[in-house]
Amino acid sequence: RVLSCGLKDFCAHGGGEAAAAGTAGDKRVPKIASVVGILGHLASRHAGSIKQELLRMFHESLGSSREHHKATVPFLLQLALMSPTLLATVSPELVDSLKPPVLNQLHQHFSAVPRDELEGVVGVVVHLLCHTSAGALRTLRFLLATAAP
Repeated sequence: RVLSCGLKDFCAHGGGEAAAAGTAGDKRVPKIASVVGILGHLASRHAGSIKQELLRMFHESLGSSREHHKATVPFLLQLALMSPTLLATVSPELVDSLKPPVLNQLHQHFSAVPRDELEGVVGVVVHLLCHTSAGALRTLRFLLATAAP
């Protein structure tokens, strides 16, 4: 419920475009700080459930053209930017799930995004990759295998 409420608020405040550009903050998306705080608190006892829901949201959003699903990936990126705990919770499993069909879905999902927004998303992803220690070796292996199969 916390994630769903946060995503709805994120969409209502135009957070998808701002996060894609790497500029979303508490002023544009008022509830996201609360979402991060609540999830951070819950992570101590419910990390598995939170991880499962974050991954479910990610995969569900790729197969849909519904407006709130288009904002899911930028929303999840913004959560990861604001919470190293959430990033560490989900990053190893997310990398494992990035198989060719999922990568193709990601490509299709972002194919209509304007170039400047897409560059913002890439910048956020690179920033997150540089700031994660959980599963760093797994992530590096994935990047190498994907870049040069």
